[in-house]
Amino acid sequence: MIFAARILVARAEAANRRTARKRRAELVRELAGYAAADRCDFEAMLDRYPPGVTRELRSILARQYMAAEEARFPAIGRG
Repeated sequence: MIFAARILVARAEAANRRTARKRRAELVRELAGYAAADRCDFEAMLDRYPPGVTRELRSILARQYMAAEEARFPAIGRG
């Protein structure tokens, strides 16, 4: 592959990564705004879909749950 093509591919990949990070950050902010009851309803809705389709959402929800639990019980998981 010639050098100019490598640069073009690298720039396109970098743009894709930036777009994915921005999309995920927006999704994290949106999911953080759900109240506890709404989150339960949302998780119940996710159960209707295959894990491969909902993996990213479940990952974000799990991280937010763990962060909330750490804030609630700061001694958990600390060495």
